[in-house]
Amino acid sequence: MIDTLPSTAICIEDTRDYCEQRASRSEYIEVRGSRHHVRRWGEPQAPLLVLLHGWMDNSATWQFMVDQLQQDWNIIALDWAGFGLSDKREYYAFSEYLADLEAFLDLVSPDEPVRLVAHSMGANISSLYAGVRPDRIHSFINLEGVGPFPNQLATLGTRIGNWLDSLSRPGAGRTVHLPDVSSMARRMLRKNPRLDQAQAEFLARHFVVPDPAGGVRIAADVKTFSFIPIFPHAEQVETLLAQITARVLFVRGADSFVSQAFKGHEAALQRRFDCVADSRTVLIEDAGHNLQHDVPHELAALIDEFLEQDQ
Repeated sequence: MIDTLPSTAICIEDTRDYCEQRASRSEYIEVRGSRHHVRRWGEPQAPLLVLLHGWMDNSATWQFMVDQLQQDWNIIALDWAGFGLSDKREYYAFSEYLADLEAFLDLVSPDEPVRLVAHSMGANISSLYAGVRPDRIHSFINLEGVGPFPNQLATLGTRIGNWLDSLSRPGAGRTVHLPDVSSMARRMLRKNPRLDQAQAEFLARHFVVPDPAGGVRIAADVKTFSFIPIFPHAEQVETLLAQITARVLFVRGADSFVSQAFKGHEAALQRRFDCVADSRTVLIEDAGHNLQHDVPHELAALIDEFLEQDQ
C-alpha cells in the first residue's frame, strides 16, 4: 500500500508543483576539506540508505523515488562536488570522486557496510569503489552505471583534447543561463517527455541557482565536464567488478542512451554483469536513462524487494 500524505508534506497549492510525500532536510558536511550539501529523508534510527546522483544532477533527483519506497529508511543523498549546493573545485577527476566517496562513507557509516543506490556517474564511481573496498558495501543498486561504452577508446584522444581545452578556457563551454525557473522546467520537459509538468517544475527549482547577471543558471560547475575523458578501460572495470562481494542489482531503462550504446555489444555488457558473483539484472521497458524520474514507483518496488532480503 502506498503511504498517504503525512502532515509534513510540502505542497504549494497555487502552483502545479509536485507534492512531496516525504519532506527532505538539507545539511552541510565537510568532505576532504570541501563543503558538501546532503539531503536527508526519514528518521535517524532507521536503517541507513545512501543515494548517489549522476552527472549534471543533484540530490533532489531522488524525491519521486523516495516518495514511493515502502520501507522506513534513514536516507542520505550527497551532492557531488561541483553539483547542486556543494562547493566547486579547481579540478575534477574520477579519482577525486572515488576519494570523496570513501571519505563520505567514513563520515556517515564508519563502522558498518552500507546499502547504496547510485545512478549513472554515481553508479560508475560506486562500481569501482565496491571492488576496491568490498567490505564497505553491503548491497548495491546500480542504475545505468555500466561504463565504459563500446569503442570508447576510438575517441579517447579527442575527448582528452577537449578536456585540456576546457582547462585553458575556464568558464567557457556549456554553462547554461536561463531567464527563470519556468524556462528550466520547459527545457526539462523537452529533454524528457516522460516527465509531467509538476515533476518538471519541482526538479527545475532544485536544478538552478540565481545568476548574478540576472535570471538563473544550472547548478553544476562547467569544469565538471572535464572528469569524463579519464575512465578505466573495460578490462580494468571488469577486474574490479569481479572483486565485489556485495549483492548487486543492475537496473537499466530499455530506451536509455546507455542501453542504445550497447546495441550489438550485448555479450560485452553481460560479461560485466557476470563478473559480480551475486548479481541480478533488470531491464525496464518504456524507461529512459533517468529511471528515478521515469518510473519511480516501479524502481522503488524493485529496491524494496531487493533490500528486503537484507532484513
